Parts: sequence; structure tokens; C-alpha cells
Amino acid sequence: MAIDLVDLITEAERVLRRGDASRAVVLLSRLRRVASRASAEVVTLEADVDRYRDILARTLEVTVTQGLEPVATQVLDGVVAIVQAHRGFLGLVNPDGTWSVQVARGTGGEELADPDALLSTSIVSDCLATGEPVVTQDAGDGDFASQASVIRLELRSVACLPLVRGGRTEGFIYLDNPLAQGLFDDAALAAVQAWLPFLSACVARAIAADTPATDGLPGVVTRSPRMRAELQELGRIARFDVSVLITGETGTGKSLVAQRLHAASGRKNRPFVHVNCGAIPESLIEGELFGAEAGAYTGASARRVGKFEAADGGTLFLDELDTMPLSCQVKLLVALQERQIQRLGSAKTIPIDVRVIAAMGSDPSKAIDEGQLREDLYYRLAVFVAHLPPLRERLDDVPLLARHFLTESAQRYSLPPLSLSEEALDTLVGHTWPGNVRELANTLDRAALLARDGRITHVDFRGRRTSRSVETVGLLDGLERLARRFVDAMDTQPRLRSLESAEVFRSMVLLQVIRAQAGRVEAFEWLGLGAQVRNRNHHRVVKREVARLHSVASTLGERVSDALLDASER
Repeated sequence: MAIDLVDLITEAERVLRRGDASRAVVLLSRLRRVASRASAEVVTLEADVDRYRDILARTLEVTVTQGLEPVATQVLDGVVAIVQAHRGFLGLVNPDGTWSVQVARGTGGEELADPDALLSTSIVSDCLATGEPVVTQDAGDGDFASQASVIRLELRSVACLPLVRGGRTEGFIYLDNPLAQGLFDDAALAAVQAWLPFLSACVARAIAADTPATDGLPGVVTRSPRMRAELQELGRIARFDVSVLITGETGTGKSLVAQRLHAASGRKNRPFVHVNCGAIPESLIEGELFGAEAGAYTGASARRVGKFEAADGGTLFLDELDTMPLSCQVKLLVALQERQIQRLGSAKTIPIDVRVIAAMGSDPSKAIDEGQLREDLYYRLAVFVAHLPPLRERLDDVPLLARHFLTESAQRYSLPPLSLSEEALDTLVGHTWPGNVRELANTLDRAALLARDGRITHVDFRGRRTSRSVETVGLLDGLERLARRFVDAMDTQPRLRSLESAEVFRSMVLLQVIRAQAGRVEAFEWLGLGAQVRNRNHHRVVKREVARLHSVASTLGERVSDALLDASER
């Protein structure tokens, strides 16, 4: 083009020198046409430069972005801006071959509600089936004109571009400009298609990062290196009939891991029996575990099969083992050593074939030192020990777990697909999660029920006690230890088994809370005793409770007595 223009100018100069006016007019006309084409090419070139400059900037943004949804959003916003589409959708192919929209955005970056109803499923299906782009400048007058979704949406300019990785179509980017035809620029579409391999790689990377590890216990959602290390070891020993002790704070998933361990073992087709040791009164726990003959105790009108027999051939999961009274721990130890049991009221021994998995919330060494766990029982159970870290120490799992729980909530309540805004996700990641995974599940369950159009933009923690923070986890552990100590004292001293002793124990709990709280009013409120505080002087109430405690402190042992004296002096 530049050479043609130079030649025309040179010839025009010669014609003008000769004074050939008619020839000059012809050359001037040609010169104007060439100049016009040159001007258009300059405009096109400038548009291309701007377009590729924008692509470069967005490439850098996508490269440093983490997380599937943020990456998908960056990718889609970039493609929509470059093509200048009215709407954009990014979808992924599910493991079962179906597909689902991950992100749906408008030109201004606004999120689109109910995206599945806004695009043509036939166009998407054709793109995914062939692995080739589907571009039409007028969907209403072509191969897709008879499709119901095209007619319903009155589609015109539509482009569906496949996300291909390693020869496999893993998703798509769907763009449209409804109600008008021929609105897609061919050069812009060509630029985006050249960009697609990089975008596909970024989306695949984000999917891989958000996919839980499969080299441990299947069904446990995590990508935390610490958690994965524990699960990998559990996965290797799952097929061996060794006892396992799982430790970790309340809500970290000990029960789930125990179930998955059972499912990965050779006993998976046999029973999995869950026993919460802390929920069974001491007077009943022996009958619960070992069974009882008719007449073995008051109210036993028929033979009762215990948990050991119920789990025969399978797995017995002893949850909250550190809450089991010491007297029961002795009988449990004998059963594990002899591999046989006796029902209450019977002299007959019954052989058992049971794998035992135990769990406890406290540190085993500390529990042994404080007399909550027999050392010989610990060594009998702890052939293999696994510790599950709290959620606050593996916050990278929060986005992954959040999507998992939202999927479950959507299925449970028949809701549309649910997603989290970036602000809501930041709120979740910034929380300390004293209730661990259980608190996260409950928080998201509530958020799912309050979501509008399947989008969660706000998360709050109104269902959680403010006093149940990370700082007061020690208080709850202390109360649990106090309860076990009191129960053990009742076991050795029958005279403590009375309503009066129960009242004493309530006072002991009150003192523990008072010691942990900044003020006594807050302590009474925490225990639900606010009315007493309002109706009378709370200092007098505390003094009365302490006096009652002193009257029986000597019967509870020296350690308890010292603790009470320390509390009363505060």
C-alpha cells in the first residue's frame, strides 16, 4: 500500500509538470482511494495494537490469579471485553459428561442470574461434541434456527469457543449479542481464538488446584499438605486390621475420616458402628458396648446385643474416647486384649472380630498425665495415630470445602447451583473457624438458604456464640476435664451420686467460667443465669456458690480442692 501511494504521487507530479489536467483528475481520484484504504488500514492496525495490548495485560492478570472462580471470571471478562459481546458465559464439563456454567457476566462485569436459561444448549452441545468453535452472525437464519432455545432467546450473533487441553474439551466460552446480527468482529474473534490455548491452560491449572487429592482416603475434601500427608498414610494402612487413634479438635472431621478408613478396608461390606462415648451414662456404657442378658439389671427385660457384637466383622468407632470413665476403660482394654467379650449377666465369652478406630479431641499425652486416659489402653489402640489439623491451620481448604458444601446444600434443598462472590469468599478465608469444618458447613448451609438467584454475596456468623472463640477453646477443654474428674470421683465415692452433688458440679462449672471470663456478669450470662444477676447482687451469688463448694471440696480430691480454692480467691 505504501509503495502504491508513492508511485501515484510521483506520477501525479510528472502529469502536473506537463499540464495534463484530465490525467491529473484521474490520478487524484486514484490517490484519494488509496489514501482512504491506507487510513482504514491504519485504524485497523491501531485497533489490533490496542487489542493485543489489552490481551497482554489480561494475560498477566490471569497468570497471577488463584482459585477456579476468580480465574474463570478474569478469563471471561477479558474475552467479553475484546470481542465486545453483550453477555459471556464460561462453563466446564463435569466428570459425568454433563456441563455447567461457572461464571456468567455482562459487558459491564455484572453477574447474570439464572445463566442456564440465557444461552443456547444446542449451540453449546455442538461445540463440545466437535471440539470446534461455533460462530454464527445470525443464529435465527442458519443451522440452529429451528432450535427451541435459539427461538426463545431470539438469538442472532453467537460464538461458542471450546476450552481444549491435551486434546480433551474441558469447557467452553459462550458469547452473544442478542437481537442484532453481524456484531462480532472477525479480527477480534481471531485474536481470542489465538489466545484460547493459554486460557485453557490457566483454567485447567485452577481446576487442578481446586481438586482434592485422590491419593489418600477417597471422599475427604482437602488440598492441605498436612492433611494430605495424614490421609496418604491412612490410605496405606487402611487394608490392614490395625487399631487407629484419630486426634483433632471438635469439628475437624474425625468421624468422616473413620468412615472413609472403613470404606477403604477389606471390611467395607460389613457394619460400621459409631459409639459416642461421652453421650452414654457410665451406668449404661458397659451394657451398650458388651450387651446384656435379660434381668442383668433393672429394666433389662430381654437380651440386648452390644456394639461389639453389632460391629462383628466390621469396624467399631469409639468417638470421644477421652470422655469414657476410667472404670469402663479397664473393661474395654480387656476386651481388646482377649478379643472376646461377656454380656452383662452372663459367664459365657463371645469371640469378636472387630477393627477398632478411636477418636479424641484432646492430646493423648496430656490426657494420660491428667488421668483421663489409661496409658495401657492408649498403647493398645494407638498402633497408628493420625492427627487432623484444625481448619484455621489449613485455610487453603476453605474455598474447596465451601464449593463442596454449597453443592451439597443445593442438592439437599433443591436449590439452583450456588456460587460465592469474591467478597464472601474473602470473608470465609479471613475467619478463624473455632468450630472447624462443622462450623463452615453450617455457615454455608444458612447462607445457601438466604441466597438470591444462586449467588451468595454476604456471609455472617450470627449463629455462633461470640464466647466460643479460639481463645476460649481452652475454657471448654477445662470444663470437659472438670466433668470427667467429677465423674471419676463419683465412681469411687458413691455418696457423691446425689442431686446435691450435681448442684456442686454446676457450681464448679460456674467457677471455671468466672475464671475464664473478664467479668462475672458475662460469666452468668454465658451460663444462662442472667436473671439471677439482674435480681440480686452477683457478688453475693458467687460467694454463696463458693461456700457451698468448700463444704464438699475435701471429698473430691486434693487437685479439685486446690482448683476451687484458687477460684474463690479471685
